[in-house]
Amino acid sequence: MLILIPWKPLVIAWCALAAMLWVGYVGYSVLEGKNPFAMAQQHSSRLRTPGAADNGTRGKSHLDSR
Repeated sequence: MLILIPWKPLVIAWCALAAMLWVGYVGYSVLEGKNPFAMAQQHSSRLRTPGAADNGTRGKSHLDSR
């Protein structure tokens, strides 16, 4: 026995879901003021190494001169 699947309604439903997700993503990006089609920025600028976080003051004592 051959099982027949109505492909047309499934394809239409799948495309409608994909379109709603895409429109939601673009709309959310525009509301946040971001360009939804821009390339992803590098995350290396957010990373901090321990040497960069203390600005070279590790090991130095800071005396308050008040």
